[in-house]
Amino acid sequence: MKTLYFDCATGISGNMAIGALLEVCNGEKYLRNELAKLGVPGYELNVIKRDSHGIDGTYVEVLEASTGIPVDAVHEEKTNGSDYDSLELHNIHSHSHQHGLDLSLEHHSHGHCHEHEHNRSLDNHCDNHQDDHDNNHNHNHVHRTYADIKQIIEGSGITEDAKNLSKSMFHKVAVAEAAVHGKPIDEVHFHEVGAIDSIVDIVSVAILMDYIKPDRVISSVVSDGYGTIKCAHGVLSVPVPATSMIYKNEHIRFKQIEVPTELVTPTGAAIISTFAESYGLMPEMNLNKIGIGVGSRDIGGPNTLRVFLGEDVTADGETQNGDIIVINSNIDDSSGEDLGYVLEKLMDAGALDVSYAPIFMKKNRPAYRLEVICRAETREKLCEIIFDETTTIGVRYYPVQREELTRVRTMVDTELGQIEAKQVSTTSGHTYTYPEYESMKSIASELGVSMKSVRATFEKGLRD
Repeated sequence: MKTLYFDCATGISGNMAIGALLEVCNGEKYLRNELAKLGVPGYELNVIKRDSHGIDGTYVEVLEASTGIPVDAVHEEKTNGSDYDSLELHNIHSHSHQHGLDLSLEHHSHGHCHEHEHNRSLDNHCDNHQDDHDNNHNHNHVHRTYADIKQIIEGSGITEDAKNLSKSMFHKVAVAEAAVHGKPIDEVHFHEVGAIDSIVDIVSVAILMDYIKPDRVISSVVSDGYGTIKCAHGVLSVPVPATSMIYKNEHIRFKQIEVPTELVTPTGAAIISTFAESYGLMPEMNLNKIGIGVGSRDIGGPNTLRVFLGEDVTADGETQNGDIIVINSNIDDSSGEDLGYVLEKLMDAGALDVSYAPIFMKKNRPAYRLEVICRAETREKLCEIIFDETTTIGVRYYPVQREELTRVRTMVDTELGQIEAKQVSTTSGHTYTYPEYESMKSIASELGVSMKSVRATFEKGLRD
């Protein structure tokens, strides 16, 4: 199983994720070819090697095509310094135009505004920057709505999977910003230049993840800083409101560390929540690649995001040991239809298995015992679903250990086409192949034949 592990010990931002993924897959040429299919002009992608406190990695920034200046550097000067990446609402943009301010969704790399190579004097430059910027760089202050961004992605030539991943990440940030500002999501607007920056970051991550195609993605507990940052909204506490909202909405496991500034941008939070299926320590695996994405801010140590690509070490026939959680609850006043819906919702939310057993409770009331098997990191989310969707007022949970046989997904050629299956290897050396129900169901439905005949054809394909 191809596993991708994100080490977010010093946070995560859009460009750091791009840099780390590029090192993992050596996909810069592929990325540039795919980005060309977006049809969004006015930018250049700069990919360079950079040192961060002795650690070498890849640094990525989006430059204005006409000037070669990083897009977010222009925004920093106009905002007088801001780490807060934001999908801006229309009323804020109106205010910004009067004062020469605008914000972009993604200020890359944890702080161009405080530590940018150009190192312009913001105090002296902001007084006349707006006129110079308009005259010299010919920028039109055009707004793009959230719907406009989706249309750009949907109309591009990138793969369907990359489109869906991009839209998912944009949606999470847009939902968070709309909630923070108390506005409907359709009223969230982007500034033209800021949107270019944001689109390139988010779509690049989607393109690279689709290119790598990991079987599973795991993240460390995400580290954010503390203290405050200055932006056009004023002084904000870290984590900033949009990032905090994504932490809550997406159940991201995070902690604050002793670094007095923002380490996780809203885009970074959207990225990790889109891909990570669990949070915790790196699993046991053989490493194939290590990618390091570098940020620009000096945080007193390496400002890096590390991504590890590897394979599970379990050999054929070995059992896999692991701690899991069992949740159970007795339910005597929910309908069968409701319980069926809950089962599907729990499985979709990450449960390893869900089952019901008929029981009798006090006064001989017929009831059901719900049992959920899950990993520790998904327990809280699954308990919330149980409380929201059933009539129970309490659940029990406890850790257990299990052993499971090695399973490998495969395809079996049959007279009716390929059928997906899983191969299970026992400790005694025997291997068994079982068809996947959904695959057989799909063939039976498409060809108008019985499940019984599909299963018989599968067995024949195994023998042949």
